[in-house]
Amino acid sequence: MDNDPQQGLLLIDSINGLESVLRIALVVFFGCAMLLDAAAIYWRQSEGVWPEHCRRGARSFFLCGVFLSAAHLTVLVVSPSGKVLTLGISGLACLIAIAAMLLERDRAEIKPLGFFTGAIVWALNVISPFLNETASANLHSLPGLSLLHIATALAGEALCMVAFSTSLLYLWDYSRLKSHLLERRPFMPSLESLDSLVGRSSLIGFLLITTSLATGVMLIMDPVTRAHLSSLKVIWAFAVWSWYLLALVGRGFWGWTGRRGAQLSIWGSTLLGLTLFGTIWNLSGRGH
Repeated sequence: MDNDPQQGLLLIDSINGLESVLRIALVVFFGCAMLLDAAAIYWRQSEGVWPEHCRRGARSFFLCGVFLSAAHLTVLVVSPSGKVLTLGISGLACLIAIAAMLLERDRAEIKPLGFFTGAIVWALNVISPFLNETASANLHSLPGLSLLHIATALAGEALCMVAFSTSLLYLWDYSRLKSHLLERRPFMPSLESLDSLVGRSSLIGFLLITTSLATGVMLIMDPVTRAHLSSLKVIWAFAVWSWYLLALVGRGFWGWTGRRGAQLSIWGSTLLGLTLFGTIWNLSGRGH
């Protein structure tokens, strides 16, 4: 009889550990599907086979993610540590994923709604663990994972500033060109090159910030790193990720290139800067 409580605790730990592993797998599979779709959007105007291969890979990863999502929701229901908010978010993500799979199963080409749906499913699976006060399982993070998380976050935010600076230069050259004041200088990049740099910065930045958020999910399973978690840092990371998402879809589907794309980059970077200022102000206020 004395072993019954210990066996019960072991069972709870096993369920919590399985839930955490499935959560990480969901973030990885849905994340790979989203990134491959992002690559397909970026290359959709090209005549090569890369968009088709990326789309096929994305659909395969998304299908695996749907099955994992159903299994994860089942484990979360039977888990004693499962909370109403976590169950609601995970259930919503599972329903959206199933609906997206049924609606997009016969479409070989990615559509804006399908891409946004996949991004929402991924974001819901990422944000859910951050809303819990304590992790459902204590897993030790892999060596170097914290460094990867910090490096990808800083690199993604740095690329946001690169896109901002490039957009300023684009608009400056564009206005001078319209006023017939721009001279041809061999060392200055063309408007097409500047616009291409903004597009590539958006794609690579989206990849880096997505990786940073995904590794953040793995890190909060470690009680040591979870103690340094700040909700404002999570909000800032999702703000940068959302900006990259909008810029990528806008350039790929709605023709937000050239002057319009540069203006979007400048306004988005300005709003992100205000968000970062508010985050630092709040954190400094907490320190005092």
